[in-house]
Amino acid sequence: MSENGGGASFIMGFLIGAMAGAAAALLMTPQSGEELRRTIEQKGVTLKDEAARAAEDAKIQAQRLAEDAKVQASRLSEDAKTQAQHLAEQARGQAEVVSEKGRIVISDNVRKAQQVVIDTKEKLAGEPPAIDPFA
Repeated sequence: MSENGGGASFIMGFLIGAMAGAAAALLMTPQSGEELRRTIEQKGVTLKDEAARAAEDAKIQAQRLAEDAKVQASRLSEDAKTQAQHLAEQARGQAEVVSEKGRIVISDNVRKAQQVVIDTKEKLAGEPPAIDPFA
């Protein structure tokens, strides 16, 4: 983008330099008053036309740059959207893995608890009943 700004600066510098040079040349050249006025008028028209062309070129260049920026912004937005979708899919996959691991751990703990209950029942069934001395 800095190259494009440099082009516009160059054009403006060129036009200002051309106007200053033309004015100096006109004032330094020996001519009659009528000739000098005609020459100044012609140079003014020429410089006006050059300035209008430069302004039109700058406008076209600005429009082109704006369109390029719009396309690039759209592309970046689409890339960000795709990346966000990809990350969301990865997160869903990770959540499913964690959920499944949680189910396995809970299932194992339930089995262990059930086994403890069974073992305790068997142990209690094999022991003589406790006598309550206060009964």
